Amino acid sequence: MDILYQLRAAADQGDEYREFNRRIVATNYEVLGVRMPALRALAKRIASGPEVSNFFTQVSKNLTLSAQAEILYEEVMLAGLVLAARARKMPLEEVLGHLDRLIPMFDSWAHVDVIVSGFKIFRRHQSEVLSHFLPLKNHPDEMSKRTFVILLMDYFLDDEHIESTLKHLTEVPQGQYYVDMALAWALAEALVKHWDTALPLLQTPVFSRFVHNKAIQKARESYRISPERKEHLNSLKLKAS
Repeated sequence: MDILYQLRAAADQGDEYREFNRRIVATNYEVLGVRMPALRALAKRIASGPEVSNFFTQVSKNLTLSAQAEILYEEVMLAGLVLAARARKMPLEEVLGHLDRLIPMFDSWAHVDVIVSGFKIFRRHQSEVLSHFLPLKNHPDEMSKRTFVILLMDYFLDDEHIESTLKHLTEVPQGQYYVDMALAWALAEALVKHWDTALPLLQTPVFSRFVHNKAIQKARESYRISPERKEHLNSLKLKAS
């Protein structure tokens, strides 16, 4: 299986989309310009095909041996999409092992957000998943910490975990842009789903002014929050000192 050949064959033939996508995803990797529907279709075909085991072996080898300048943005994305599509047919330990090798390759918010959201099986294994990825909370790498925050947002904003999730969010080191944006997004989602539980984190501020105000902004942009609550959120904005 020639992964790079398939990616290049699926790429948009013009330069315009490639350059646009490269700017949007803010990656340091080379971007071919493969649109997400084409990436998802390729991932689905690989995940359901007879060579899926060879795919994981090859992509692991490619990403391990390649210098950063040689890695393709879409190569990392495809690996995550295939793993997510195949995950329900694999032992959890194997899924987590593949993710452990892939997460250090994330260098874009899109890698994190798109790939993490695909693992619906994590809802059936919340305790094991949280325990496994807890070390990412204090990881020095920006995208690794964002991965932890997005995991919390996607799979741990339920009634059982909301209080512990909010506690974890307050403990994530702040100051890196893509981490702070993820924290704001997660807090806004918590306000949507658990208003009474999440609101105290804004009434007695525990996040940086950037995270605090960005969370309010994102929550006020949501159609799932009432106008009255949006007005109250607006009154909680932190002003520059």
